[in-house]
Amino acid sequence: MPRVAFFVSHPSRGQPANDNHLRLPRAFAAGGWSAIRIDHESLAMESRQVVARDLAGDDVPLAAFDLYFVLGFGPQATFLDRMQLLRTLDQDRFVNTVDALVYQHGKVSLFLAADDIPQPETHVANDPDRLAAIAARGGDWIAKPPAASFGRDVFRLREGDANRRAILEHLTRDNRYALLQAYIEPATEGEKRTLVAAGKVVGTYGKRLHDHRGNLGAGADAFPSTLTPVETATVDGLVDRLDGLGVRFATIDLVGSQALEINVANPGWLATYEQVAGVDLAPKVVEALAARFASAPRNPTP
Repeated sequence: MPRVAFFVSHPSRGQPANDNHLRLPRAFAAGGWSAIRIDHESLAMESRQVVARDLAGDDVPLAAFDLYFVLGFGPQATFLDRMQLLRTLDQDRFVNTVDALVYQHGKVSLFLAADDIPQPETHVANDPDRLAAIAARGGDWIAKPPAASFGRDVFRLREGDANRRAILEHLTRDNRYALLQAYIEPATEGEKRTLVAAGKVVGTYGKRLHDHRGNLGAGADAFPSTLTPVETATVDGLVDRLDGLGVRFATIDLVGSQALEINVANPGWLATYEQVAGVDLAPKVVEALAARFASAPRNPTP
């Protein structure tokens, strides 16, 4: 029986943002896998071996797994240390590789790595003067942290607003970086979010925005939807290269033909889709990933 290890946050650290930590292990188990959930912060190194514990506190030999599935980043303070430990494991067995988790999350990498994909004009800096000068050229902009989630600190900067400079200073406080992206007015169908798994499009739902934020946690409404031909072309262009970037489970956000971002951390798409369409597509994810990794080369774990 193949074995999959899910790296998740321990329940004692708060309520997860979605149910992937339950839904995906359950779907893998139904597909004939042995699924174990491992506490993010139990990772350690002993005698040149990476070790960990499951949620019950039992020791787990990590080298014994056929597949590793990291759900969420865990505590920010320990993220880079944990990624260094996981990087020593066979990356060909990771759904999303460590490099993908470190380099492909957020709004910057997509714009730089896929210049042939339609995307809004985007700028990144930690200097409010530089960003204010760009915004002063005219038009409406979205300003936000490059790698934040759940609609936190997302602002729309309208042309002529008196507080644009104050918002940019807030976002770049303590030399933090901020992203400035040209605002695109959503069509009647709003934004669309598509889930891809191992190079396969799993499905799509739409999001009607209450304000400038497309996050469901910020009040957007989800509804069943499909991709138009121009949207499909954009998604297909990204899907073709995601596997090469180490991304095999992610969502793609679109406004029309333009890609806003990809989410590789722990997108909560599956629960939302089931709520709006009445179908659990987790088995489809398992099927795609199982087919992808059944033929993957196996490298010895150090």
